[in-house]
Amino acid sequence: MIATREFGRTLYSVCDELMQNYAVDQWWPARSRFEVMVGAILVQNTRWANVDAAIKVLRARQCLTPQAVQALPVERLQVMVRSAGCQSVKARRLRSLALAIDEFGGLRRMACTDTEPLRAMLLSVHGIGPETADAILCFAFDRPVFVADQYARRWLQRMGFISARASKNYTHSQRSVNVLLNGAGVSHQALHAGIVLHGQARCGQLPQCLDCFLREICKYPYKT
Repeated sequence: MIATREFGRTLYSVCDELMQNYAVDQWWPARSRFEVMVGAILVQNTRWANVDAAIKVLRARQCLTPQAVQALPVERLQVMVRSAGCQSVKARRLRSLALAIDEFGGLRRMACTDTEPLRAMLLSVHGIGPETADAILCFAFDRPVFVADQYARRWLQRMGFISARASKNYTHSQRSVNVLLNGAGVSHQALHAGIVLHGQARCGQLPQCLDCFLREICKYPYKT
């Protein structure tokens, strides 16, 4: 087994390659913390293009603040986020999020709260699970949190950083990466963007291995 320190250096070098090969800067365009949070909920089980259309509607109606979302009748909010799919469910989740933010003391207090209690607060909101909470922490509050989504777990397994069994567990995958990258100075936002872009371009369910720049060090068996 590769020593943890050596394994960490290997993962760090691969992360650097991802960030050099993809346009990771400003990968998640948003004008405010709350807009990131809205996007993280709306993107559940849909494509970003559908989310972007809904956010543009909310922005045009000046409804991208917790107070504006709370003030909207839920039926009206459903219409505005329809393009993201599951509009009744997502509208209720956005209302729950907006209310939770106010009850917590607002976005400024959230920004000053340590990561673990802030994550616990987000997980207490209806409809926010670990992946959504971590995406919000990473992109809305600039916390060094690894988002172990499906793209990441599949890629980590194929590269040989985690086992197939571990890849089925969100928390285990995240903790493994946190240990390997401890103190490495990796931008977690850029890393997540690179993994997702790589998954979309080459490492999806049916991987495109032949032209992959990571092919020589990847452990995936079907590369020919």
